Amino acid sequence: MEKEDQVYEILLMPIYCDKKHGKISREDNKIKTGQKYRSMPDEDMSDFAIGFYEIIYKDMLNSKPLLEHNGSLCNNEYAGDTMNSFNTIANIIPEAGKSSSKRTDKEEWPEYLRTYHSKYHCLANFWLLPMEIGRTTKGKLNKAIKPIGDYMDRFLEMVYSEVRFDESDCSKYFSCFKNWNDFTDRHFLKNSYLDQKLKVDSYSNYNEDRSEYFIEKALDKIEQRAKCISKSNYAEELWNYFNKFQLF
Repeated sequence: MEKEDQVYEILLMPIYCDKKHGKISREDNKIKTGQKYRSMPDEDMSDFAIGFYEIIYKDMLNSKPLLEHNGSLCNNEYAGDTMNSFNTIANIIPEAGKSSSKRTDKEEWPEYLRTYHSKYHCLANFWLLPMEIGRTTKGKLNKAIKPIGDYMDRFLEMVYSEVRFDESDCSKYFSCFKNWNDFTDRHFLKNSYLDQKLKVDSYSNYNEDRSEYFIEKALDKIEQRAKCISKSNYAEELWNYFNKFQLF
Protein backbone atom coordinates (compact mmCIF):
# COMPACT_ATOMS: atom_id res chain seq x y z
CA MET A 1 0.00 0.00 0.00
CA GLU A 2 2.86 2.38 0.71
CA LYS A 3 4.17 2.16 -2.88
CA GLU A 4 0.64 2.55 -4.23
CA ASP A 5 0.15 5.70 -2.15
CA GLN A 6 3.50 7.07 -3.28
CA VAL A 7 2.67 6.51 -6.95
CA TYR A 8 -0.75 8.13 -6.43
CA GLU A 9 0.90 11.18 -4.86
CA ILE A 10 3.31 11.70 -7.75
CA LEU A 11 0.59 11.18 -10.37
CA LEU A 12 -1.22 14.19 -8.87
CA MET A 13 1.82 16.36 -8.23
CA PRO A 14 1.93 19.59 -10.28
CA ILE A 15 4.46 19.63 -13.10
CA TYR A 16 6.43 22.67 -14.27
CA CYS A 17 8.34 22.45 -17.55
CA ASP A 18 11.37 24.52 -18.53
CA LYS A 19 13.38 23.49 -21.59
CA LYS A 20 16.53 24.68 -19.85
CA HIS A 21 15.95 22.40 -16.86
CA GLY A 22 18.42 19.55 -17.32
CA LYS A 23 16.90 17.03 -14.94
CA ILE A 24 13.69 15.79 -13.34
CA SER A 25 13.43 16.82 -9.72
CA ARG A 26 10.98 17.49 -6.91
CA GLU A 27 11.03 20.95 -5.38
CA ASP A 28 8.40 22.36 -3.00
CA ASN A 29 6.05 19.48 -3.84
CA LYS A 30 6.26 20.20 -7.55
CA ILE A 31 7.93 18.22 -10.31
CA LYS A 32 10.37 20.26 -12.36
CA THR A 33 11.32 18.85 -15.73
CA GLY A 34 13.03 19.70 -18.98
CA GLN A 35 11.72 18.95 -22.46
CA LYS A 36 13.43 17.32 -25.42
CA TYR A 37 10.32 17.54 -27.60
CA ARG A 38 11.11 20.19 -30.17
CA SER A 39 8.29 22.62 -29.59
CA MET A 40 7.32 25.24 -27.04
CA PRO A 41 7.55 24.04 -23.42
CA ASP A 42 4.43 22.08 -22.57
CA GLU A 43 3.97 19.96 -19.48
CA ASP A 44 2.09 17.21 -21.30
CA MET A 45 5.07 16.73 -23.63
CA SER A 46 7.78 17.29 -21.05
CA ASP A 47 10.50 14.71 -20.42
CA PHE A 48 8.73 13.57 -17.26
CA ALA A 49 5.46 13.02 -19.12
CA ILE A 50 7.18 11.20 -21.99
CA GLY A 51 8.61 8.64 -19.54
CA PHE A 52 5.15 8.18 -18.04
CA TYR A 53 3.53 7.52 -21.42
CA GLU A 54 6.24 5.03 -22.38
CA ILE A 55 5.33 2.99 -19.30
CA ILE A 56 1.53 3.00 -19.17
CA TYR A 57 1.15 2.82 -22.98
CA LYS A 58 4.07 0.53 -23.70
CA ASP A 59 1.82 -2.22 -25.11
CA MET A 60 0.18 0.20 -27.50
CA LEU A 61 3.60 1.62 -28.44
CA ASN A 62 5.14 -1.85 -28.78
CA SER A 63 7.73 -0.67 -26.22
CA LYS A 64 9.06 1.85 -28.74
CA PRO A 65 10.11 5.40 -27.72
CA LEU A 66 7.73 8.29 -28.28
CA LEU A 67 10.42 10.66 -29.60
CA GLU A 68 13.18 10.55 -32.19
CA HIS A 69 16.68 11.58 -31.14
CA ASN A 70 16.08 15.02 -32.64
CA GLY A 71 13.05 15.57 -30.41
CA SER A 72 10.35 15.04 -33.05
CA LEU A 73 7.54 12.51 -32.65
CA CYS A 74 8.29 8.99 -33.87
CA ASN A 75 4.66 8.60 -34.86
CA ASN A 76 2.11 11.41 -35.12
CA GLU A 77 -0.56 8.96 -33.96
CA TYR A 78 0.87 9.20 -30.42
CA ALA A 79 1.31 12.61 -28.82
CA GLY A 80 0.80 13.77 -25.26
CA ASP A 81 -2.28 15.82 -24.49
CA THR A 82 -4.02 17.32 -21.45
CA MET A 83 -7.41 15.81 -20.68
CA ASN A 84 -9.05 18.64 -18.72
CA SER A 85 -7.66 21.92 -20.00
CA PHE A 86 -7.40 25.29 -18.27
CA ASN A 87 -8.22 27.97 -20.83
CA THR A 88 -11.57 26.43 -21.76
CA ILE A 89 -12.96 26.93 -18.28
CA ALA A 90 -11.04 30.13 -17.48
CA ASN A 91 -12.47 31.83 -20.58
CA ILE A 92 -16.02 31.75 -19.21
CA ILE A 93 -15.09 33.17 -15.80
CA PRO A 94 -15.41 36.97 -16.11
CA GLU A 95 -12.70 37.75 -13.55
CA ALA A 96 -10.16 35.70 -15.54
CA GLY A 97 -10.65 37.35 -18.95
CA LYS A 98 -12.44 35.87 -21.94
CA SER A 99 -9.38 34.51 -23.74
CA SER A 100 -5.79 33.48 -23.05
CA SER A 101 -4.56 36.70 -24.67
CA LYS A 102 -6.77 38.71 -22.31
CA ARG A 103 -6.02 36.64 -19.21
CA THR A 104 -6.02 38.74 -16.04
CA ASP A 105 -3.57 38.48 -13.13
CA LYS A 106 -4.04 35.45 -10.89
CA GLU A 107 -4.89 37.72 -7.98
CA GLU A 108 -8.11 38.63 -9.77
CA TRP A 109 -9.22 35.02 -10.28
CA PRO A 110 -11.63 33.29 -7.88
CA GLU A 111 -9.88 30.95 -5.45
CA TYR A 112 -11.28 27.80 -7.07
CA LEU A 113 -9.75 28.76 -10.44
CA ARG A 114 -6.36 29.43 -8.85
CA THR A 115 -6.55 26.01 -7.19
CA TYR A 116 -7.40 24.33 -10.47
CA HIS A 117 -4.58 26.13 -12.29
CA SER A 118 -2.10 24.91 -9.69
CA LYS A 119 -3.22 21.26 -10.04
CA TYR A 120 -4.33 20.46 -13.56
CA HIS A 121 -0.84 19.95 -15.05
CA CYS A 122 -0.18 16.49 -13.61
CA LEU A 123 0.39 13.01 -15.01
CA ALA A 124 -3.09 11.82 -14.02
CA ASN A 125 -4.52 14.47 -16.38
CA PHE A 126 -2.34 13.47 -19.36
CA TRP A 127 -2.89 10.86 -22.09
CA LEU A 128 -1.92 10.00 -25.65
CA LEU A 129 -3.92 11.11 -28.69
CA PRO A 130 -3.07 11.51 -32.37
CA MET A 131 -1.34 14.82 -33.05
CA GLU A 132 -4.14 15.83 -35.43
CA ILE A 133 -6.84 15.34 -32.79
CA GLY A 134 -5.10 16.40 -29.61
CA ARG A 135 -2.36 18.93 -30.16
CA THR A 136 -3.90 20.69 -33.17
CA THR A 137 -7.62 20.17 -32.32
CA LYS A 138 -8.40 20.39 -36.04
CA GLY A 139 -8.71 16.71 -36.87
CA LYS A 140 -11.36 15.23 -39.12
CA LEU A 141 -13.17 13.75 -36.16
CA ASN A 142 -13.47 17.14 -34.50
CA LYS A 143 -14.92 18.70 -37.66
CA ALA A 144 -17.37 15.90 -38.35
CA ILE A 145 -19.64 16.40 -35.37
CA LYS A 146 -20.89 19.08 -33.02
CA PRO A 147 -18.13 21.21 -31.48
CA ILE A 148 -16.59 19.55 -28.46
CA GLY A 149 -14.96 22.73 -27.24
CA ASP A 150 -11.90 20.99 -25.75
CA TYR A 151 -14.03 19.36 -23.05
CA MET A 152 -13.02 15.87 -22.00
CA ASP A 153 -16.53 14.50 -21.50
CA ARG A 154 -17.72 15.81 -24.87
CA PHE A 155 -14.70 14.30 -26.59
CA LEU A 156 -15.39 10.92 -24.96
CA GLU A 157 -19.05 11.10 -25.97
CA MET A 158 -17.91 11.71 -29.53
CA VAL A 159 -15.57 8.71 -29.41
CA TYR A 160 -18.33 6.53 -27.95
CA SER A 161 -20.87 7.45 -30.61
CA GLU A 162 -18.71 7.98 -33.71
CA VAL A 163 -15.60 5.79 -33.60
CA ARG A 164 -15.70 2.26 -35.01
CA PHE A 165 -12.26 1.18 -33.75
CA ASP A 166 -11.12 -0.31 -37.03
CA GLU A 167 -9.02 0.63 -40.04
CA SER A 168 -11.96 2.39 -41.71
CA ASP A 169 -11.71 5.23 -39.21
CA CYS A 170 -9.84 8.39 -40.13
CA SER A 171 -7.07 7.63 -37.64
CA LYS A 172 -5.07 4.44 -37.29
CA TYR A 173 -4.84 5.30 -33.61
CA PHE A 174 -8.33 3.96 -32.89
CA SER A 175 -7.62 0.66 -34.61
CA CYS A 176 -5.18 -0.01 -31.73
CA PHE A 177 -8.23 -0.70 -29.56
CA LYS A 178 -10.63 -3.61 -29.90
CA ASN A 179 -13.67 -1.57 -28.92
CA TRP A 180 -14.93 1.13 -26.53
CA ASN A 181 -14.40 -1.15 -23.56
CA ASP A 182 -10.76 -1.69 -24.50
CA PHE A 183 -10.26 2.03 -25.17
CA THR A 184 -11.54 2.99 -21.72
CA ASP A 185 -9.50 0.23 -20.07
CA ARG A 186 -6.20 1.26 -21.60
CA HIS A 187 -6.76 4.91 -20.73
CA PHE A 188 -7.89 4.15 -17.14
CA LEU A 189 -11.24 5.85 -17.59
CA LYS A 190 -13.72 3.39 -16.11
CA ASN A 191 -13.77 4.52 -12.51
CA SER A 192 -13.25 8.16 -13.33
CA TYR A 193 -15.01 9.32 -16.49
CA LEU A 194 -17.64 6.60 -16.92
CA ASP A 195 -20.65 5.46 -14.92
CA GLN A 196 -21.34 1.83 -14.02
CA LYS A 197 -22.89 1.23 -17.44
CA LEU A 198 -19.70 2.49 -19.13
CA LYS A 199 -21.49 5.59 -20.36
CA VAL A 200 -19.68 8.94 -20.19
CA ASP A 201 -20.38 11.03 -17.11
CA SER A 202 -21.28 14.45 -18.53
CA TYR A 203 -20.06 17.36 -16.42
CA SER A 204 -19.36 20.22 -18.85
CA ASN A 205 -22.94 21.39 -19.38
CA TYR A 206 -22.68 24.50 -17.27
CA ASN A 207 -22.49 28.28 -17.46
CA GLU A 208 -20.29 30.74 -15.60
CA ASP A 209 -22.50 30.30 -12.52
CA ARG A 210 -21.57 26.62 -12.44
CA SER A 211 -17.90 26.87 -13.37
CA GLU A 212 -16.92 25.97 -9.82
CA TYR A 213 -18.97 22.78 -10.13
CA PHE A 214 -17.13 21.86 -13.35
CA ILE A 215 -13.76 22.35 -11.67
CA GLU A 216 -14.78 20.22 -8.68
CA LYS A 217 -15.84 17.44 -11.04
CA ALA A 218 -12.70 17.71 -13.19
CA LEU A 219 -10.38 17.55 -10.17
CA ASP A 220 -12.30 14.58 -8.79
CA LYS A 221 -11.95 12.72 -12.09
CA ILE A 222 -8.23 13.44 -12.20
CA GLU A 223 -7.89 12.00 -8.68
CA GLN A 224 -9.96 8.93 -9.55
CA ARG A 225 -7.81 8.24 -12.62
CA ALA A 226 -4.70 8.55 -10.47
CA LYS A 227 -6.16 5.86 -8.18
CA CYS A 228 -6.82 3.58 -11.15
CA ILE A 229 -3.27 3.95 -12.44
CA SER A 230 -1.72 3.52 -8.98
CA LYS A 231 -3.55 0.18 -8.63
CA SER A 232 -2.76 -1.01 -12.15
CA ASN A 233 -0.21 -3.51 -13.45
CA TYR A 234 2.03 -0.56 -14.31
CA ALA A 235 2.27 0.73 -10.74
CA GLU A 236 5.51 -1.06 -9.88
CA GLU A 237 7.26 0.21 -13.01
CA LEU A 238 5.96 3.72 -12.32
CA TRP A 239 7.26 3.51 -8.77
CA ASN A 240 10.71 2.57 -10.08
CA TYR A 241 10.58 5.41 -12.62
CA PHE A 242 9.68 7.97 -9.95
CA ASN A 243 12.19 6.55 -7.51
CA LYS A 244 14.98 6.87 -10.10
CA PHE A 245 14.62 10.65 -9.75
CA GLN A 246 14.25 10.48 -5.95
CA LEU A 247 10.76 11.98 -6.07
CA PHE A 248 9.47 10.30 -2.91
